[in-house]
Order: sequence, then structure tokens, then C-alpha cells
Amino acid sequence: MRTYPEILSELLRNRIIAILRVRDAETAERGVHALADGGIRSIEIAMNTPGSLDVISRMSGRRGLLIGAGTVLDEMTCRLAILNGAEYIVTPSLNEGVIRCAGRYQKPVVCGCMTPTEMLRAAELGVNMIKLFPASEFSPASIRAFKGPLPQLLMGPTGGVNLRNLREWSKNGADFFGISGEFSALADAGAFQRLTRTAAEYVKEAGRGGE
Repeated sequence: MRTYPEILSELLRNRIIAILRVRDAETAERGVHALADGGIRSIEIAMNTPGSLDVISRMSGRRGLLIGAGTVLDEMTCRLAILNGAEYIVTPSLNEGVIRCAGRYQKPVVCGCMTPTEMLRAAELGVNMIKLFPASEFSPASIRAFKGPLPQLLMGPTGGVNLRNLREWSKNGADFFGISGEFSALADAGAFQRLTRTAAEYVKEAGRGGE
């Protein structure tokens, strides 16, 4: 079993957290395999995907992958996800009960925030990774602006990040990226080979950093 520091280090080293919010459990599992074949190692299963707990349970033991639970809205869901093997928890908003539950089980939380007040409160509760969400409401320069007064926080955009703007987010100080829409759409369309190719393109682009 990985420790909290090991999970956190891997998430930051992988940089990309792929999000699967799809129509059923089989699609999610095939999506996990396709993303992994493309080089993505951190994969979040949205809890509003039917059969999400079963997917997490089956996929969490796969060597070399970090499987997390996303769209976690309450403490009960957080606990169930962790008991089924989720190694990290992702929230769309700041929920103190969820953060405390994850801390109880020593699992990192990637917490959705929109304001400096939310970001600082999340940090005070023990959150290490702040998800700027929805990133489509901000520009890449927003990361630099938020980090001006809060340079100690690890921040990454989710929602609206794509191959065209990922490098701009990186140049402005993004520590990680949550990618959802494109991956989920390809999985739901059954385009798993294309999903693998697209995943590889994202891995390559993220590796270029702020070039």
C-alpha cells in the first residue's frame, strides 16, 4: 500500500490526472486501459459514472497506476471510495467533511476551488493540491495571479484544458492538469485506439512544460 507522501509525489510527477465520466462501468474500464496504454498513470473515476465503485475496486490493483475517485460530494461517498481502493479523492468544491474523511484514511485530496479564500481554507484543512475549477472561467494567467499571494500552494486547472492551451497553463505555473471532456467523449464513443493516441499526445505536451 502506498503512503500519503508516495501518492502525492506520484500525482505531481505524473502531472496529468485523466478523468473518466462515462456511461457505464465497462466503458470506464476500457477507458482506463486505453489511457494507460497512452502513458497516463493517474486516472480518476467520477463517482457519477454507473458502477464507479466496482471500477475503482477492479482497477486500483493495476501495477503502475494511481486510481482515484472524483466528483466526491459527501463523506459517505469518500469513505466508500477509499474502502474500494481509491488512492486519492477529487472534489469539485471545498467540502470539509470530505477532506477530513480522506485525511482520516491518509489519502490526498485534490480540492476544487475558485477563490483565494477557498484555496487558503482548503490548505488550512490539509489539502495539498488545489484544483482551479472550472478552469474555463479563467485564463492561464490566473494561476500566476493566484500564486502571487499564495506561492506555497500546488495548483492545477481542470475543465477547459486541452492540447491547444496546456502549455500556456504550464508556463503560468500550473503544477498539474485535470483532463476530462475529451477523454470521456472518446471513451463513450468507443474510440479507444484514438483515446490511447490522444493520451500519448497529452503526455508529450505536459512533458514539454513551459518551453
